[in-house]
Amino acid sequence: MSELALVYETVEVSARRSPPDVRARLQALADRVPRVPHNMDPYAIAMTRLGVEGPAPAEAALRVRLIRGGYRSRGLLADALLIAVVETGVGVWAVDAVEELRIEEGCVVGAELRVPLFVAPPKVSSPRVTLFGVVVPGVATGVVAEAVQIAAEIAGSGSMPGGCDK
Repeated sequence: MSELALVYETVEVSARRSPPDVRARLQALADRVPRVPHNMDPYAIAMTRLGVEGPAPAEAALRVRLIRGGYRSRGLLADALLIAVVETGVGVWAVDAVEELRIEEGCVVGAELRVPLFVAPPKVSSPRVTLFGVVVPGVATGVVAEAVQIAAEIAGSGSMPGGCDK
């Protein structure tokens, strides 16, 4: 699928534990149940075309919510990725920081990294991470950029974007 592209940004994760405003946002998002039929979800369609089995990113987040009865905080980076997918429907993943990412033969490739598209990459081992989202047919680059930016702002600042200091 030549129409696939990546949007990515490298950030320094500011903390390991999510602050109260991020945990509160997770709880608030648990009340929202976005649902796009599988046969209409651009990510599900792209994954099917690529032969990738499993739920699309938004569907995977919804399944976790239904099984656990809500979204539980799992640390700042994981929470930032989850908030981005729930708010935009776009999956965002994190890898140890790399200068450049690209798509080659159905994989996300960069430096020492080679991971199949839409498959969770290895767990990050440093506070400096590269966040990325995949542009697929039917999803504008700007929407993917917004998802990556949401995750970057939360992970990088340790608080929700648009919040104010007291």
